[in-house]
Amino acid sequence: MTWRSDIRVVVGLDFGTTYSGFSYYHCEDKDVGCIKVNHEWPENTGLGILKTNTVLQYKDGFEEVELWGHPALYKHKPVLPEPLNYKKVITDYLHEIGKLIKETVKSYWIHIKFMENVLLIATVPAEYSESDKAIMRECIFNAGLIGDIHSEKLQFTTEPEAAAIYCMHSSLKEHELAKPGTNFMVVDCGGGTMSS
Repeated sequence: MTWRSDIRVVVGLDFGTTYSGFSYYHCEDKDVGCIKVNHEWPENTGLGILKTNTVLQYKDGFEEVELWGHPALYKHKPVLPEPLNYKKVITDYLHEIGKLIKETVKSYWIHIKFMENVLLIATVPAEYSESDKAIMRECIFNAGLIGDIHSEKLQFTTEPEAAAIYCMHSSLKEHELAKPGTNFMVVDCGGGTMSS
């Protein structure tokens, strides 16, 4: 039996420089229209937004996260304090959003064992190198979202690839354009960046 036969839920994680979010899908649904996008965030403003700010606020000493997401938002970007480094901050943010991901998956599918039955697919910018992906893998592992740093239950896809796959299984089908020879372009206008 391979690890793939244990997968029951797929979680898509979009860790962005400005905003982050996630979606989840039970493999028995067979229809990508059943993908659920999280819209419940800490101190949700009631707007039903699909992402939250990629921001952390630490307690004194910078050992423990006090707030994350929108509640931690500053009006200006502070300089990263001396005891912190980018890997710790990324890991801490992924740990906080990871707690919400695990709670959300459990609220829909109570018998799902996260480390056994969940495939995590993280989007990365198209220009990420293998070294960049290795850093993200290390941070995701240290955040407790995978049980082994070399786990195949963590896969990466580029942001444009994820958008193209979604378009092929939703909008193109909806407009009866999902046939060989159909050309389309994906333009990703994100939090301060644009790619196609």
